Amino acid sequence: MASTRFFAVALLVIFTLNAFLLQTESASCCLSYTKKKLHCKRMDGYTMQTMTDFCDLNAIIFQTKSGRFVCADPAKDNTKRIIKCLTERTKILENSTESSGITNGTRILLKKPY
Repeated sequence: MASTRFFAVALLVIFTLNAFLLQTESASCCLSYTKKKLHCKRMDGYTMQTMTDFCDLNAIIFQTKSGRFVCADPAKDNTKRIIKCLTERTKILENSTESSGITNGTRILLKKPY
């Protein structure tokens, strides 16, 4: 009787952990794209999400200056403009850092969202 109860509890724990791990993995995936118009000046960086077992959507994950993450369609012109803007901003920061010798106090783009 005790071994049956132990087996049932162990099975319940395994199912609970499995569900938690799947939910945690999908929390870092974009499930849909934003419908809002995004602006480069509000963005701090981005990462690219490709389709995997858990993430079934190609997306660009923008990180805003306020620390939020926004999922955007990589095929949209506005998304491409923001990526270009952030890339140019990164080049400007790199050039000003190299010429002035400043090595801290600048934000690094292309941060990981997780």
